[in-house]
Amino acid sequence: MSKRQKVAKSSTRRQNRFVRWLIICLCAILILAGVVVGWEASEQKELEHVQVNYSDRPTVFVSGDYSNWLTFGPMNQRLQRYGLAQAVWTIHVAKNGHATIDKHRPLGHRNPLILVLFADNHNAKREAHQLTGVMHLLRQQEHIDSVNFVGHSSGCNIIYQYLTGPAANHRQRYPQTNKFINIATTFSKREQEAANRFPRATRVLNIAGNFANTGGDLGVSVHGDQQLGRLLQDRVKTYRSVTLNGGVSVIHYLLHQNPRVDRLIVEFLWGGRS
Repeated sequence: MSKRQKVAKSSTRRQNRFVRWLIICLCAILILAGVVVGWEASEQKELEHVQVNYSDRPTVFVSGDYSNWLTFGPMNQRLQRYGLAQAVWTIHVAKNGHATIDKHRPLGHRNPLILVLFADNHNAKREAHQLTGVMHLLRQQEHIDSVNFVGHSSGCNIIYQYLTGPAANHRQRYPQTNKFINIATTFSKREQEAANRFPRATRVLNIAGNFANTGGDLGVSVHGDQQLGRLLQDRVKTYRSVTLNGGVSVIHYLLHQNPRVDRLIVEFLWGGRS
């Protein structure tokens, strides 16, 4: 084979690799676009025609390990986009526990949403202590006397530890907890032993994911998630548990982006109805 033929053959191979790479990229883009379109269609189906009851009681969102705005921020935006609630405040908690409230708008009377973001976001025990400070701030400085909570993964542990920790001894210093939504969480033995300190007047909704009938969401088992019911069912005002069966949308790290979860939250917190 001549040198010219070798060069031509090498060039052809490079062109073929480029074409294959281009096809793979285009297929990936089309698949991603299909997923996005399908997700948006599901979002519209679940939320577009829902009506809710409005109040001035804030709902506080706390997410889990290594989380940031992308965990619950998009959900807050979806609920606002469909007129179901308003994303009003973001509370940034520094590593030393100092809390700064970024007030995008006044609390108002249209189901205000408050997002709590921790700089030290991989230590539930420390975050629970910091959340205690945040809730004391909301009660004493902002005069908020009642809240709902929504948590995902270890974010629920943070909320649970706050509710059953030192704040349980002085509840008048903190907002009353009206409703608590637990998404995909298990609880340690120490947390289980503190269940009798959980506020009894609270209504609780537990949400679990069952990916492709595997018995869990690839992060938390359904059985483990339903542990909360065994802890609280006879200790709170009401308790309800829902398991969502499905594919990718019920994987642990996508449950908080699942429109069906949005709908469950809307129905439970604000009496959402079509």
